[in-house]
Amino acid sequence: MRAPEAIRLEHYLAISRAIGGELDFQKVLNRIAGAVKSKLLDYDHMDVAVILPNDKSMHIAIETGVKTFWGQNGKHQQNALSPIRQMLNGEVDVLTTGDAWEDSRFHFDGSFDAPIFEANLRSRIHVSLNVHGELLGALNISSHSKNAYTAQDVDTARNIADLISPYIYALNMSEQARLAALAEGAARGREQSLRVGAQKLTEAMEAERQRLGMELHDQTLADLSAIYHRVEKLSDDSHPKAQELRQVSAAISRCTRELRGIIENAKPGVLDLFGLTQAIEAQLKRSTQGLDREIATDVTDTTADFLDQGAYRIRLAVFRIVQEAVTNAVKHSECHRISVALSRQDAAIRITVTNDGIEPPEGWRRSNRGVNNVRVRAALIGADIAFERTPENVGSQTILTIPLSVFDDQNADDPEGDLSARMRHLAGANENPSRLEDTG
Repeated sequence: MRAPEAIRLEHYLAISRAIGGELDFQKVLNRIAGAVKSKLLDYDHMDVAVILPNDKSMHIAIETGVKTFWGQNGKHQQNALSPIRQMLNGEVDVLTTGDAWEDSRFHFDGSFDAPIFEANLRSRIHVSLNVHGELLGALNISSHSKNAYTAQDVDTARNIADLISPYIYALNMSEQARLAALAEGAARGREQSLRVGAQKLTEAMEAERQRLGMELHDQTLADLSAIYHRVEKLSDDSHPKAQELRQVSAAISRCTRELRGIIENAKPGVLDLFGLTQAIEAQLKRSTQGLDREIATDVTDTTADFLDQGAYRIRLAVFRIVQEAVTNAVKHSECHRISVALSRQDAAIRITVTNDGIEPPEGWRRSNRGVNNVRVRAALIGADIAFERTPENVGSQTILTIPLSVFDDQNADDPEGDLSARMRHLAGANENPSRLEDTG
């Protein structure tokens, strides 16, 4: 049923008033549906296909009248598979048919054309939605009857499209502004977290230096001083006893081991000479020795030593994070097995440290020391860190995920990376990393 020309303008103004101030497009479409159907243009199905502003190859359909697959659950759909792909690709600005069932333009391999048959959509009008020359989508109007629309109906559809296009454009701009504000807020939050985390990490490193100084003073220096006095005493004896010499030798050996452990914790030499995997193996050996329970360990690397080919700062961060995860497992989980796996998944490198122990105590993830330092180390190399129970709910795992994009231009300003590579080359690929621990 078509309204007389004298009052058509009032119906268009009613559509304009329905749009004003409403941010939910589904509600807007429902509001204008009555004015369009009863006073401007009869239809059985109407929808608006809106091209996604952040992905021009996709669209979303908002429907009124008959409900179909097109508007189901707000699904994003590919323009290339839409029955009106010509319009969504900008090839035409008007598309009409007297019988969509028989019109080959709407049917092709892979086309989402099922609703045309299921909803009995025969006559169809499609007009483009444009603002400032930018294609926003399409207004689509359908009838159950064949050959239901005239050229005047097409003009009416154009006018409706012209009314709602600026509204859709404004919604898109508003959504983009909202997402940009969220992204900016998130970026500020990450920056602040990194700043605070880096400060805490710096404080932790300073505390660690002080601890090392105390260890050297209270332990190593005291041991060396005791050895000195014993050697000085033995020097007065022209025939020192073999047992006394063995005791001095054992004291020197013990002091050397302790000093080597302090040095290794400060800068892991195995990492420099033999690479990440063997450095992790050496760390597992050190962490599980001398305990009151047996802990089986294993390391698997299916990345073909990918991390060893990259920046030293990333490799060192990974080692320190694994070191902390292993230490936490040994101290707190009562575990009997610790596994470390390095793998490549999709566009990322994943390092997983798994133990079969009990669940850590409540609140451990908010630790101000070890766990917090792990989070900061991960953030500083652009990685994600997660602490979870295993899928079988037996034991816990620490998962470090490093996007491959992190490794782009990673060696810039990283002279230690080249140095480490040269050291491993000189050491030889077939050397045993344990040899480093056995030397004085």
